[in-house]
Amino acid sequence: MKLQFQAERATSDQWRRIAALRLRALTDSPQWFAGNSKKESERSEADWRSLVTSIRFVIYTYDGRDVGIMSVEKAEPIRGTDCWLGGCWIEPALRGRGITAMMIAQLDQICRSEGWKIQGLGVWPDNEIAIRAYLSCGFERHGEPMSSLSRPGQMYQIMVRDLPS
Repeated sequence: MKLQFQAERATSDQWRRIAALRLRALTDSPQWFAGNSKKESERSEADWRSLVTSIRFVIYTYDGRDVGIMSVEKAEPIRGTDCWLGGCWIEPALRGRGITAMMIAQLDQICRSEGWKIQGLGVWPDNEIAIRAYLSCGFERHGEPMSSLSRPGQMYQIMVRDLPS
């Protein structure tokens, strides 16, 4: 059964919501993120506000409460894409109900407004559920898994897609 989620583009004044969701994600699913909950929990308000200003975050709510987060930012030139999607997390009890496609569609709107046409993201190769979800949204594996800079010894799979018209 598909649920009705609401999506909201975050502003720097919503940094507390972003911080809370990010830390929930890192606590709930540390194996799927390159971040570190201890390190990120020590960020100051100024650091969070700066992050929310430089990265476009979308907050997803269900039944009046924050239940998910995803972001997009301009890609570094070495990535070979215009933008990089990241930080995808949804509350475990709400997974598998069509939220990934909605999350990507919201980020598509941001990408269009920024003029970004080629989207990329990284996913750990053993995160088969996420890979299936991204494949269903039109992403394709790009090359072989690569070494992660943020997690030495860990490989990640780049996935890419052209922004739909």
